[in-house]
Amino acid sequence: MGYRSDVAYVIKFDEIEQRDAFVVLMRAKNDALITQALDEIKHDNTKDPIITFFCESTKWYENYPDVAAHHTLMDQAQDLYGASYRFVRVGEDANDVDVQDTDDKGFDLWEYVEPITTIRTSF
Repeated sequence: MGYRSDVAYVIKFDEIEQRDAFVVLMRAKNDALITQALDEIKHDNTKDPIITFFCESTKWYENYPDVAAHHTLMDQAQDLYGASYRFVRVGEDANDVDVQDTDDKGFDLWEYVEPITTIRTSF
């Protein structure tokens, strides 16, 4: 069965146009795993310049290629557009919480990923 986690992340750009250009650029790479990750995110139904991702009860192992693709999105957004991101993974053990945060611009990104830590650590 394997160890399962709930995972969420948000990537925040300075402007919606940057977010949209980033998505277009990543799709242009024609990388199947990056395209799959892009298909799993939410970005076009908000007026905020953000990308969000949420997944429950998933095998989130850093060495899995599909997981690496999501981390590539976060890293590339930061490297290419100066975007900030917050990543949260909560494992089956309530004490197993991994938070990665690059919010150096003062954005309040916690509101986008906080619900999984509340849900998973409240039992």
